[in-house]
Amino acid sequence: MLGAVYALMSVGLTLIFGVLRIVNFAHGEFLMLAMYGAWAASAYLHINPYLAAIGIIPLLFVFGLLVYRYIVDRTLDKPHLVVVFATMAVSIFMQNVALMLFSADLHDVPPLFGGRTLELAGIYARSELVLGFVIALLVTGFLMWGLRATYAGKAVRATVQDREAAALMGIPVPRVFLITFASGSALVGLAGCIMLPLFSVFPTVGLNFILIAFVVVVLGGMGSVEGALLGGILIGIIENVSAYFVAPAYGQMFYFLLFLLVMIFRPSGLLGQKGAATIGMND
Repeated sequence: MLGAVYALMSVGLTLIFGVLRIVNFAHGEFLMLAMYGAWAASAYLHINPYLAAIGIIPLLFVFGLLVYRYIVDRTLDKPHLVVVFATMAVSIFMQNVALMLFSADLHDVPPLFGGRTLELAGIYARSELVLGFVIALLVTGFLMWGLRATYAGKAVRATVQDREAAALMGIPVPRVFLITFASGSALVGLAGCIMLPLFSVFPTVGLNFILIAFVVVVLGGMGSVEGALLGGILIGIIENVSAYFVAPAYGQMFYFLLFLLVMIFRPSGLLGQKGAATIGMND
């Protein structure tokens, strides 16, 4: 269940990479911003973090539009390192702004649903985790359907396959880039609202999760939404099983070991296609 939440956090990253062929190093700070927004809604307005997502998702969408319009778009025709440093600068800036506004203290919300756990066939799970799991599966499934069945999704796939040909066919490629980046930001906004009841938020919380997101994206296959879902679930399983049978401190070691094995024997990822790093999103 936790792995599906990780997958939702990573889907926005793989969507942006698959279409724009860039890596957003500020993705973790977008998550941090969403978590702070959900925390503020809960602490000051007494709104459930899940209900707060109704407002936070469009706010993250608009924030993604602004970041793309004024920062990312200006670097797309420049060497790739320019994009890397630009998004890293956004990441550092957002961390320091959060530090000034909220200090380094950890913030969280009280247990939702009265702290109740759900039981199924002798297996117990937090209600927040079950709800997050269901939302993550529904949203990821809807995104996979939309990329294949809707006109907008087909326009995205056409842009990935051949930007010049797509433009000649009347597809507004710059607008596709803009909407894709903003949609990836909105997805991480939803993930932040789901993750707040499970984790505390602090200015550098994005650094903890962006590393997991990168592993999930590369493990599943660069540009593969299905791969991100599979990779996230695998990471969640490995992290929790190793914590139970060995020790919580070794969780990262085991999933990085799996990551290295996959990179050695299947460099394109579990569901990735050969050359996806240069082609973009898997068809």
